[in-house]
Amino acid sequence: MKQNYAALFFALIAINFLWGKEDAQTTPTEKIPTATEKTQPKDAAPPAKKETAEKPVEATFTIGGVQLSIQDAINIVLEKNLTLQAAKYDVLMSDTNALKLEKKYTPTISAEVQHLGFSDAPFAGNSKGAQNNAYVAISKLFATGTTVGGGYRYQQLQSEATNGFLGLPIKTPASTTDFNGYFINVQQELLKNSFGYADRKMDAIARKQGKAQRAYTVNLLSGLVVQALTDYWQVTIQKFALENARLEEKSNRQVRAIVARNVRFGLGESYDLNNYNARVANSVAKVAMTEQSLKNATRKLLRTINMPVDTQIEGITNLVDILPNLDADKALKAAMEKRVDLQNAKTEMEIAELQTDLYGNQALPSLSAYFNLVSNGTNQMIMFPGFPSAGALQSPQWQVGVRASYPLWDQEIKVNKRNANMQLSQARIKLNNIEQEIRDDVLTRLENVRLSYEIFQTSRTSRKESEAFYNRMLARTRTGKLNFQLVGQALENMVANRQRELEALVNYNISLLQFDLAKNEVFERYNINVEQILDKVK
Repeated sequence: MKQNYAALFFALIAINFLWGKEDAQTTPTEKIPTATEKTQPKDAAPPAKKETAEKPVEATFTIGGVQLSIQDAINIVLEKNLTLQAAKYDVLMSDTNALKLEKKYTPTISAEVQHLGFSDAPFAGNSKGAQNNAYVAISKLFATGTTVGGGYRYQQLQSEATNGFLGLPIKTPASTTDFNGYFINVQQELLKNSFGYADRKMDAIARKQGKAQRAYTVNLLSGLVVQALTDYWQVTIQKFALENARLEEKSNRQVRAIVARNVRFGLGESYDLNNYNARVANSVAKVAMTEQSLKNATRKLLRTINMPVDTQIEGITNLVDILPNLDADKALKAAMEKRVDLQNAKTEMEIAELQTDLYGNQALPSLSAYFNLVSNGTNQMIMFPGFPSAGALQSPQWQVGVRASYPLWDQEIKVNKRNANMQLSQARIKLNNIEQEIRDDVLTRLENVRLSYEIFQTSRTSRKESEAFYNRMLARTRTGKLNFQLVGQALENMVANRQRELEALVNYNISLLQFDLAKNEVFERYNINVEQILDKVK
C-alpha cells in the first residue's frame, strides 16, 4: 500500500512538472528584454554602433511615429512650447529702454498761428485793430549735448483810428505793418552732462541692461528645454513601469495557477494560494495606477510641446549608456566664459560703475553757453514784404551768454550718489559669490554624471542577477522544491530592479543635459540657432 502511495505521489509531481513546462512557454524564464535592450521598429534603421567615449551616442525620441534626434526635439520645444513662445517676445523687447532713450534725440517741429483782436470805444476817438502771429520752428538735441534750433516768425499788425467831428466818427485809413524774421538758437552744456557725457552713460546703461535681460531670457529657454526633455523621459519611465506592472501581474497569475494545482493535489499549502490571490489583486491595482500615471505624464508632455492630445508618444528608442570624457578644468573654463549669470553679474558691476560716474556728474552745477541770432525785416501794406530783407540779414540781432544754476541742499542727488557707490560694492561681492557658485555647480554636475553612470552600471548588474535568480527559482518551484513566498519576493525584486535600471539610465542622460546646462552649452552642443528661431517671431 505504501508503495502505491509513493507511486501516486511521484506521478503527481511528474504531471505538475509537465504542466509547468506548458506554462513556461509564456513565462519569461530565459531572458526578459529590458529598456536598454528594446528592439527598434520594423521600419526603423538599424541601430548605430556605439562610438568611443569621446563622442557618445546621442539620445533619440519617437513622437507621432517619427524618430527624432535630441536636436530635433529641442527645435520642436522651442517652436511649439507656449511658455517659450511668450518668452521669445521678452527677448525681442529687451532693447525697449535703450530705444526709449533715443527719443530725446528726435527732431521736434513746432508751429503756431494766433489772431489777437483789440477794440476800444469807437465814439471816444480811440483805435481798434488786430494782430496776427505765426511761427514755425525745428530743434534737435545731439549726442554731444548740443541743442540746435531755428525757424521763421511772422507778425502782422493792423490798426484803424477813429476821430470824432460834431459827434460823428471819422475813419482814417487802416494801416498794416508786417514783421518777419529768422532765428537760430544754439545751446551747449559745459559741466553737468558736458558735451553729452551723462546722456552717453545713460544710453550705455540701458543697452547693457537690455543685453543682460536678453541673455537671461535665452538662458531661461535652455532651462525650459531641458525640463521638456525630462518630461519626455518621465513618460518613458511611466511606460516601462506599466510594462513591469503588467509583467508582474502576469507572473503572479501564472505562479498562482501552479500553487492552485499543487493545493488541489495536496502538494501545497492553502495559505500560499491566499498569498498569491492577494498578490494578483495588488498587481491588478498597480497596473491601473500605473496606467493613470502614464496618462498624466503624457498629458503634461503634450502640453509642454503644444501638440494634439492624440499624438502618440513612444518609449525610448535610444539613450546614451556610455561615459564621455570629463575634464573638470575644461568644464570650469567653459562655464566661466559662457554662464549667463556670471556674464550678467559682470554687466551689473559695469552698470554700477556707470551709475557712479553718472550721479557724480549730475551732482555738478549746470553751466551752459548759448548763442541766439535773429534776422528781422519790416514793411507796410504788402503781404510778407519783410521776407527778402530778413533773409538778407539787413537787420540782424545776436546774443551770446552763459547760464548757470545749482540746486541747494538737493537730497536726491546725495542719495543717488551714495546708493550708486553702495550698489557698486554689492555688485563686486555678488560677482565673487557667483564665481564660487558656478565652480561648485559645475563640479557637482560633473560628479553627478559620474555617480549616475556608476548607479546605472550597478543597477544593470542587479537587474541581470535578479532576473537569473527569479527564472531559476521559478523553474525549481514547478517541482515543488521551493517556498512560493520566496518566489513572490524574487518576482517583486526582479521587477523593481528592471524599473531601477531604466530610471538610472534616464537619470544618467538627464545628468548629462544638466552638465551641459551648467556650462551653458545646451544650444551649442546640439547646434541650435536660437537667433534664427527668434527671427521667426519678428
